[in-house]
Amino acid sequence: LIDDLKAYNLCRTPFADGHADGLTWWESLAVSANRHPLKPLATTLLSIVPHAANVERLFSDMGGT
Repeated sequence: LIDDLKAYNLCRTPFADGHADGLTWWESLAVSANRHPLKPLATTLLSIVPHAANVERLFSDMGGT
């Protein structure tokens, strides 16, 4: 993982040539997840959908629109 992070940070193969959508880029990257553990870590982190459901529910309960 450390070697992958260093290579990614320096834009070295196989992590060169980025893509606007990070999740799509990582998913389409033609490397083995076993050989490059940064790939599954990145796809997992980029798959997390941030939301504020609790805050939105509170706002709604208080009569907000």
